[in-house]
Amino acid sequence: MNNSRFFHSIFQMQYVARWHEHAPRFKDNAASHSFRCAALAILVGIIEEQQFNHSVDQLQLVARALLHDLNETITGSIKHITKKDPHVKHHIKQLEQEVSAELVQSLSRSLQPAFYDYIVNAEDDSYVGKLIADIDTLDALLFCKREHDAGSNPYFSTTLHSLYEQLKQDASESVIWLLDELFPEHPSKQPFQPTTGVALFVHYMMNLDLIQRWSGSFNIIPDNDATHSFRTAAIALFNSTLETERFQVTSIDHYQLLSRALLHDIVEAVSGDVASPIKKSSQQIKLAFEQYERHLASQMVDQLPSMFRTKLTDFIVHAKDDSYEGHMVDIADKVDALIKSNLEMRNNPHYTNIYYTQLTHLQHHYEQPSVIFFLAYILHDITYDHFSK
Repeated sequence: MNNSRFFHSIFQMQYVARWHEHAPRFKDNAASHSFRCAALAILVGIIEEQQFNHSVDQLQLVARALLHDLNETITGSIKHITKKDPHVKHHIKQLEQEVSAELVQSLSRSLQPAFYDYIVNAEDDSYVGKLIADIDTLDALLFCKREHDAGSNPYFSTTLHSLYEQLKQDASESVIWLLDELFPEHPSKQPFQPTTGVALFVHYMMNLDLIQRWSGSFNIIPDNDATHSFRTAAIALFNSTLETERFQVTSIDHYQLLSRALLHDIVEAVSGDVASPIKKSSQQIKLAFEQYERHLASQMVDQLPSMFRTKLTDFIVHAKDDSYEGHMVDIADKVDALIKSNLEMRNNPHYTNIYYTQLTHLQHHYEQPSVIFFLAYILHDITYDHFSK
């Protein structure tokens, strides 16, 4: 099995450009899009449960939203109009399924059933599959709305109208509920500048791709909080599934872990990304930043409607607490930084220190089976592939 291929794929996602032929003001890629879809899926899952009393597999919903476009690392981003053309749509769908199945087959056998569902079946004809398709469309509308407000290519204003009408006529009731909360009037009528409620949370979510990471360093690989959150969530999902299916760890709440990994940095939409050496330069400063970020996280949750607060408090305020899931979020976060620095250090010696700092932290602080598996197999493959080419 070649589990490292999954890790290669999630890092490649940020190189799959979206909307680029229309020269958007805001650059978009498959990783940022998938992060937003998964974050929206958390909200939609809660709405399904609390507002409409629907029983939905929350883990399946969020995991499918996260990985539904992973095949685009091979197929590229195919325009919506092309996917719907009667001459080619059947062939494109078949190709995407074949590529997705091939990606899954590279995983360990114990992982394949879960990831076949998350990747190959992501947009099937089930109720969850329909929700994923609606969430995908909602994210496209949100992106077009941001471009519309920025006064960019008129194409985005035209598409905004089309997507809005499509959702209002055909979307599931939970997605329509969320759409109406975001836009009480037609989205073309006023700028999206919310000050409270679920709309403000979505505004923070949309802006995570503007928060650049690793500032002050020469970067071959660009990075921002949205792409990082996508990768952290994908790594956390891989690790938790591995521990359950291969190492029989039965105590992990996979949905809680995945949601925490997705939203662990959303407070940086307010605070910005402060370099780790600054935040941890002394124990006093470290505690001060922890209190500050916890305060911001609590404020962010408090402005949400009450039905969201219990789960979002867990996912945001307590993302990296002392629970097993909290440690697993930190592991995924550190693994992402380790791979990033591994890929960069060949061109920038500065990243060598970061690489060994992250490696030492993982080796000295964690003995989870997924950490040992990563260090023994996946890191070796990534390092060998990088330095042998």
